[in-house]
Amino acid sequence: MSYTIRRSTTPEDLAKCHEVRFKVFIDEQGYDAAIEVDDIDSQCLHWLAVDQSDQAVGTARLYKYSPTVGKVGRVAVLSSTRGSGLGRLLMEEIEKYVVENTEFEKLALSSQVPRKGFYEKVGFVAQGEVYLEEGQPHVFMEKKLTHKA
Repeated sequence: MSYTIRRSTTPEDLAKCHEVRFKVFIDEQGYDAAIEVDDIDSQCLHWLAVDQSDQAVGTARLYKYSPTVGKVGRVAVLSSTRGSGLGRLLMEEIEKYVVENTEFEKLALSSQVPRKGFYEKVGFVAQGEVYLEEGQPHVFMEKKLTHKA
């Protein structure tokens, strides 16, 4: 299966991103629907992954966490697509965008503890202790970036 990953620039694409997030975080994982689209969602850049029939299968977002750090969040891949490499492709697209278009020196994220190994495989390193976020154990992770001269 091949996928297309694009920056979400239309209300329709953003709605598809939210649809994937709701299926993964609310329907599957039981997070509170009232907090899924938070106060910073409108300030984020969003990515949408679609399959060959243009069906939404994955998403992620990015925002300015500090002057030198971009924070990735709401990384979600539908259960039917997990294990296909799509999560890695999403993370690579975000990193490519950041390196080419920002001055961020690092990417950061808050990983659910069971997903930590995935983020380690794409170059993130855990920082600090496990903490609860919305009742679920998470760990803060960072990845140093190399900008082309």
